[in-house]
Amino acid sequence: MDQEARSSHETAEKAREPGSAEWVPTVAAADLRAEQATDRPRDGPYAWTVIAACFISLMLSIGINDAYGVYQQHYQLVEFPEATATIISWVGTVQFLVMCVGGVFSGFLCEHFDTRLLNAAGALVMGAALIGGSYCRTIEGLMVTQGLLYGVGASFPFIAGTSIPTQWFTRRRGLATGIALSGSGVGGMWMTSATTAMIGALGRPWAMRVTGLVAMLAVLAVSPWMRVWMVPSRSESVIDWSMVRNPRFLVLLSALVFGIAAYFGPFFQMPSYSVVVLHKSASWGSNMDTLMNGLSVVGRLSIGLLSDVVGPLNLMIANTALAAVSLLALWVAFDTVGTAIAVALLFGFAIGGIVTVIPVVAAQVFGLARIPSIIGLLFIGYFAGGLLGVPPMSALLDNVGHRTDYTAAVWYMAMLPVCSLLFLLALRLMLTRRIRIKI
Repeated sequence: MDQEARSSHETAEKAREPGSAEWVPTVAAADLRAEQATDRPRDGPYAWTVIAACFISLMLSIGINDAYGVYQQHYQLVEFPEATATIISWVGTVQFLVMCVGGVFSGFLCEHFDTRLLNAAGALVMGAALIGGSYCRTIEGLMVTQGLLYGVGASFPFIAGTSIPTQWFTRRRGLATGIALSGSGVGGMWMTSATTAMIGALGRPWAMRVTGLVAMLAVLAVSPWMRVWMVPSRSESVIDWSMVRNPRFLVLLSALVFGIAAYFGPFFQMPSYSVVVLHKSASWGSNMDTLMNGLSVVGRLSIGLLSDVVGPLNLMIANTALAAVSLLALWVAFDTVGTAIAVALLFGFAIGGIVTVIPVVAAQVFGLARIPSIIGLLFIGYFAGGLLGVPPMSALLDNVGHRTDYTAAVWYMAMLPVCSLLFLLALRLMLTRRIRIKI
């Protein structure tokens, strides 16, 4: 055992002593089953270069997904006016759901192959999907290219960009992860405007070709820096069944399902709520989404920084509570412009912080040895949350509120972060009953 391994072993043993001041309930021994993949030091300048590469990969892969609403509007009003909005929305839905399900397999592949090559392969598939979609003239063709194929390609930079930052930092892990994951929020903001401008100036086919080419070249360019710090322990099974049977993992996954379900509701419903209930313009309503996206970036960065001081799970609990309060105390109780803006500010900040600390919490509780695979499994929660969130909300709005009364839909949205909060509190109790501890 070399000097670094002995030091890690001694630290792990000390950390497992409940009476120790440094004790945290982390499966630290899992790190000892991984081999160091590079001589580059953690927390150094090269590590920040890796973070920049993750930022760009997530900015384009998730940013393009977040901009699908622009295509939805174009398809519905211009290209396929005879098709229902529900059918058209499945192009973007397939894109996101395949990205999440593909995360399970891409996490497994990241344990067996070089993440730099996988990220590059994902860039090629993403670009090919959008360029191929530019030649499609049917919804079915777009569902295969822009939806299915793009989701498969984006799952690689999605998993790599989310799991790699936790390996490269020890002292500022939360801040580094927050910066990397803020790329998705930044991408969602500027890609929406860029896509709108390109469709207006060049038309939808050329907008997709330009977007595909830019995404492919940019993600390819940063792929050489999308490398792991350690080679994780390998498994011959795509799904780590020991993890699936782990009570801690199941509780965290349940919290994630309800948290992600809560994430989508306000972003989908606030624009129409602003028009129908607050009698504002459609552009004012879309600006509310931009406001929430902007605050989510602030939340990702600030919560990432604070998690290094307070503890990622503690902050995830606090942010989930803030999300619940913003919906229960403000949106449920009041139908005013001021409270709607307050909801956008508080909820956007809170939900951005929640997304940031998910991989940091996973590393804290389960160790780094199989973090790509664990993150991939957790993305099942994104899949389930996507199904649990918007469809039931829309059904309540249609069938109970008759498309004008948002009360039932808002109550449903508000209870989702409450359920997530209960699971997070249960996880903390499973780890420790001490209140004043960094975890």
